[in-house]
Amino acid sequence: MKKRNSIVELITDPTKSFLSFFVVGTVIFTVISNGVSDLFWAMSGIWLQRRLGIDNPLVLKAIAIAVLIALILFIIYITPFSLWFKRRLFELFRGNEPLEIQTNAKPIEETFPGLIALMSPTPPDRQSPAERAILHHWNQGHKPHLRHCWLICTEQSEKAAQELHKKLIDMRISPELQLHWGESYQFENPKYPGKMLSLHVSEELMNDPICIQNLVNAIYADALSRYGLDESEMIADLTGGTKIMTVGMLLACTTATRRLEYISQLEQQRLMEIDIAYKLVSQKKK
Repeated sequence: MKKRNSIVELITDPTKSFLSFFVVGTVIFTVISNGVSDLFWAMSGIWLQRRLGIDNPLVLKAIAIAVLIALILFIIYITPFSLWFKRRLFELFRGNEPLEIQTNAKPIEETFPGLIALMSPTPPDRQSPAERAILHHWNQGHKPHLRHCWLICTEQSEKAAQELHKKLIDMRISPELQLHWGESYQFENPKYPGKMLSLHVSEELMNDPICIQNLVNAIYADALSRYGLDESEMIADLTGGTKIMTVGMLLACTTATRRLEYISQLEQQRLMEIDIAYKLVSQKKK
C-alpha cells in the first residue's frame, strides 16, 4: 500500500490518533456544519418555501437532504472529483517540502477489474506477458476479477493481440472480459479534446516515450468516463512491448494513485508489483 500523508491520516484514521480524529472530524466539523446549516435556513428557508410552494418546513428540509445526498453520490461515484480532491489535498499538506520517492518490488496477490498491458509479438504457441497478466487478474472467473483490458499494440504485435483475443474466446473468458486493442478501439485524447486515439501505436511513435505516456494517461481517462473505473481499480503491466514503451508507461504511472506490475523472470513468472512510496523530506536549515 502507498504511504499516506501523516496529517491526513491523523484526521481521517481513528486508529492513528483518536483524539485528533474526534476533535477535528467530530467536534470541529460538526460545529462548522451546524453553523452553515443554520445560516442557510435562516437566509433562504422562507424564500424556498414560497418559491416551491411548500408550507411545511420539515418537508422542505427532507427534500433538500435527499437532493444533497444524490448530488454527493453523483460527485463521488460518477465524476473524477474525489480523485482530484485527494491529489489537491496531498499537494496542500505537502507544501514546499521536497518529495522523496522510494520503490520496492513485492509479489502481487490482488486482482483488478482494469488492466493496461503492452502487447508483445509472441508466437501463438507461447504465453505472452499480457496473457499471463490477464489470467492472473481474471482469477479463474471468481469475483473480483478482470473486466476490461487495454492492450497497447504495434504493427508487429497486433496479430498476437488478435490471436490472444481468439484464445480468450475459446477459453470462454471473453466476452465477460472485454479486451480492447488495435485501431478499432477509439477513445478521446483528454489533452486535446475532440482528437481521437487508438490502441495501435505506429512505428514512428513507438520510440517516443512521451507519446506512450500520453496514451496511457488517455486510457485512464477513458476507463473512468466510459466504464466508471477509478485509477485505484486499475493496474498497468509494463512487461511487454519495447523498452521505450516501458519507459513511457512508467512515466505515466509515477503518481500516488496508479499501480504498476511486471512479470518476474526469476520466480517462475510471478507477478510483482512495483510499490512506489512517497515520503516528505524535511529541509534542513543552512
